[in-house]
Amino acid sequence: MRKTVYTCIITLLLYGGKLHAQHKALSLSAALEIAEKGNRTVQAQLLEEIHAKALTAESKGALLPTISANVSYSYYFDRQTIFLPGYFAGTSKPVQDVAVGGKNAFNGMLTLYQPIFAADLNRQKKTALINEQIERQKTADLKSKVALRVSVDYLNILIMNEQLALFEQNLLRNIRSLNDARSLFVQGRALKSDTLRSFIEVENIKSSVSYLKNSINVSLIELKRLIGMDESQRIVLSDKLEFSGQHEPYLLDELLKTAAQNRKDLAIKQLLIDLQQKKKEVNEAGLMPRLALVGQYQVQAQADNIRLGDYAWPRTSFLGLQLSIPIFNGNRTRSQINQANIKLKQEQIRLDDFRDEIKTQLATIISKWEEAIAQLEIQKKTVSSAELNYQMNEDRFKNGLGSRLELTDADLALTQARINRLRATYNLRMLHTEMQHALGLLDLHSKTDH
Repeated sequence: MRKTVYTCIITLLLYGGKLHAQHKALSLSAALEIAEKGNRTVQAQLLEEIHAKALTAESKGALLPTISANVSYSYYFDRQTIFLPGYFAGTSKPVQDVAVGGKNAFNGMLTLYQPIFAADLNRQKKTALINEQIERQKTADLKSKVALRVSVDYLNILIMNEQLALFEQNLLRNIRSLNDARSLFVQGRALKSDTLRSFIEVENIKSSVSYLKNSINVSLIELKRLIGMDESQRIVLSDKLEFSGQHEPYLLDELLKTAAQNRKDLAIKQLLIDLQQKKKEVNEAGLMPRLALVGQYQVQAQADNIRLGDYAWPRTSFLGLQLSIPIFNGNRTRSQINQANIKLKQEQIRLDDFRDEIKTQLATIISKWEEAIAQLEIQKKTVSSAELNYQMNEDRFKNGLGSRLELTDADLALTQARINRLRATYNLRMLHTEMQHALGLLDLHSKTDH
């Protein structure tokens, strides 16, 4: 019999070890690194960044020479007609139509256009460069937001795992309490209400355990989707819900300086002002003249037959300057400049409002941080007191000096105290994560302190 029991235990341990080996241990830093390559929203934004580079290349190309070649062939059923003064054509008519040219016409042309002075093209290139910077900052800002979501989901799963462990321990103690209550009831040493109360407590804890397990499974599915991991991959979180970071209060002025240097969304707001300024300058350039180098080389021939060897191929070529001066276009350019001024003022107002929003956000986190530090110290002391209270009631119960009800109440108080300490630690971790994000220091490849 004993050999059979040992065999069963060893088999369960080996089987459990095999199951555990199939789960991939995932730390928060590893989850962030996986999300950097696996998150589909980030991948889509990276394509926007590449698209912005292509637009910049296009705007630079507008300043380079444009060379084009044209070759055409036309067959005329009726000869081309030109109109000449009658005396040129030997007639008495004021205007005489004259049929000229061959029915087969060949034409080859090579043209050149090179901008020399085009203020709008130069400013469009600068606009495209700013837009490229904006897309890079948007990518970095998106990575920071994804890092925040990954961290929040990870911490949520961590606290649920810790709560599950506490509830499972509490469940075992309450099952023992229920068995004791049933035994005492059978012996006539306890009331039926005591057994019923223990039974209700056990069922309530079972319900909480079941709810937590389901919530953990759902949250793991969402976490894997967020970081781009295959849903069939089994993972187990390797980090612990603990905090060993800064406990000293933060200074708002120092945090504002850090945020101004690192926040990507703030940099985007500032770049949007530069972008609107450049767009305004592009519109203003529409009032300025354009100067370009133009050239053409043309070869043409006409005849009534297709004997190309007998054709004469006269050539025409020129190289010159082309000056374009805008005079009047219905004040459309002036209207575009006014619109750009309005957009510029709007972006400046948004930037000022966003700076105030950052200041409020940081001040709120600082206030919550100080309270969270105080709550954690309180909960640590509460847990110590609850552990001592449970130990005392357990000793009293074992020595027949206390009741099972007192021990159950002490156990409930201890479990609640530990849950409160977990939540206080969780709040600190969450506030630390929010602080890192608010300062622009949270990224998918960053090592978060905790």
